[in-house]
Amino acid sequence: MRPNILLITSDQHRADHLGCMGTPGFITPNLDRMAREGVHFNRAYTPCPVCTPCRVSLLTGQYPSRHGAYSIGVSLDPFPTQTLPALLSAAGYHTALFGKHHFVRRDDEITHMAGTPTPPAEFWQNWHGPYVGFQEFQANTGHTVNNIPEAHYRLFLEASGADYKKWFHVQNADYSRFETGKWDIPAELHDSSWVARTTCDYLERRTGRDEPWFCWASFQDPHEPCVCPDPWYTDVDPAQLKLYEDYREGEFEDRHEIYQRMRTGDFGPFEDGNGMPSCFGDFERHGIERDSLRATAGMVNFLDDRIGAILRKLEETGQLRNTLIVYTTDHGEMHGHHGLWGKGLAAYEDVQRVPLLAWAPGLLPATGRTEALANLVDLPRTFLNFAGAKVPLGLQGVDLGPVLRQEVARVQDATCIELRATRDTIYQQTLVTATHKLVVYRGSDEGELYDLEKDPDQYHNLWRVSVARDLREKLLLRLIHLNLEREPEVPPRVSFA
Repeated sequence: MRPNILLITSDQHRADHLGCMGTPGFITPNLDRMAREGVHFNRAYTPCPVCTPCRVSLLTGQYPSRHGAYSIGVSLDPFPTQTLPALLSAAGYHTALFGKHHFVRRDDEITHMAGTPTPPAEFWQNWHGPYVGFQEFQANTGHTVNNIPEAHYRLFLEASGADYKKWFHVQNADYSRFETGKWDIPAELHDSSWVARTTCDYLERRTGRDEPWFCWASFQDPHEPCVCPDPWYTDVDPAQLKLYEDYREGEFEDRHEIYQRMRTGDFGPFEDGNGMPSCFGDFERHGIERDSLRATAGMVNFLDDRIGAILRKLEETGQLRNTLIVYTTDHGEMHGHHGLWGKGLAAYEDVQRVPLLAWAPGLLPATGRTEALANLVDLPRTFLNFAGAKVPLGLQGVDLGPVLRQEVARVQDATCIELRATRDTIYQQTLVTATHKLVVYRGSDEGELYDLEKDPDQYHNLWRVSVARDLREKLLLRLIHLNLEREPEVPPRVSFA
């Protein structure tokens, strides 16, 4: 039997926000089980630490510099047709996506699905795909209170009979993106419950069929605004939480000027008129750091509970032992570390490193934590090989299968993170090795170099330190070679001319 593949993603989940990482307040028994009985890539990275570029990379197996959706606020036209679900569908898989998508800019999402920005209400009752290669699709939009429910999730709320609009404060005058704390939406009507329920319904319908499936369950949490329903919010003890170290005076003086501009919010010549996809020194969050972390812990713990329901459904339907289950997220979150919040520009582990867990109890050995480098752009090639499907020309990333099967300890000695925040003003590339991180900027002599073993929080920039000059040159050469290596495959020559 060809294996099923279940990809579970969240939005803005730090790599250390797991119970198995020992971070106080985070209780994640289901994700911890995946980490313990499967493979926990402790050194996994996003191809780009903002939403749309990473999600299109997961869809296409290509870096943003290849697929073209280089930042948020960008909609590819035409949109790629060689997508992971399309390739798996061609190989005989049934494919489905439930939840967050954000493959195009927010204002284009409804049009991208429906063909019009204002589809009639009955459209969502009758339309369930196809979409970007998925044969079946149900969508939601937005984040917690920063959301006007749309598409299939809105139908779910309307069917409940509840006056749901009062819970989504963006529709009311009291909304603030700095809102944090307990959210009064019932947990059973939260979109995390809806994504889990929709996924479980799908798994029930696929039971006993010969056709293998690929399902992407895509959750919105724990993205800010940091609000969480009870009992998950109240169950987190705020006194137990450990806040991240704030800004150290002068710590950005030896870095590209974008760091100080992130801190002040004045992006000057780097601004393109549409805001800056970067971390930010959010002084309005002073005083609510602990409550933001409390709500985030509640969101993650709630998310883990809903993932547990999906895993139980796999077991109940007899599909667990023939399914590869992967959990990850699109990027991390600063959470006040270094005086910054959010994601994007700022080449810190906080935003670039992500949780990546792979579990297949009937198919793969239990490895536990591994330090093998991985990148989310590796997943499409890995899934295609796992399914026995043809890997076409044009994919980037490497196959993580040999690590999953314990055939080798690692399949790459370095990986890359890209962030072209704006089209013309700033482009950052990061090289990560087992021990070091190198950051370069297009059009600038400034850069960053960190020893991640001695300085995991990246306080000491070695870029201009004389004793690190040879190391810097070596890593610059490795980045050049890696950029050559990650060029997609091309057809072979078959004649002289």
